[in-house]
Amino acid sequence: MAKERDLTVQQTVEAMQHLHTQMAQLQESLILRVQLQEITAAQYDALVQLAREGIAFLQNCQAGTAVTIEWIAQREDLIARAQALIADANKA
Repeated sequence: MAKERDLTVQQTVEAMQHLHTQMAQLQESLILRVQLQEITAAQYDALVQLAREGIAFLQNCQAGTAVTIEWIAQREDLIARAQALIADANKA
């Protein structure tokens, strides 16, 4: 195997270009991973918030609790938000 000092200038340039291409691909991959991580973190935070609100909502439901317009509106809001998070997850 040839030693590095035995390479021609052309071979050295080609090797450098190849390394540059690999570094550019790695950079693109890292940027994509960071962007996906940001999206995932935001979705996770939204899911945790929705879960907390859903638990609080269900904890307030007791036998004999009247189903009011406000109760139905809150239930519908929780359902819509859950469906939106699921739809977003299915797009990914």
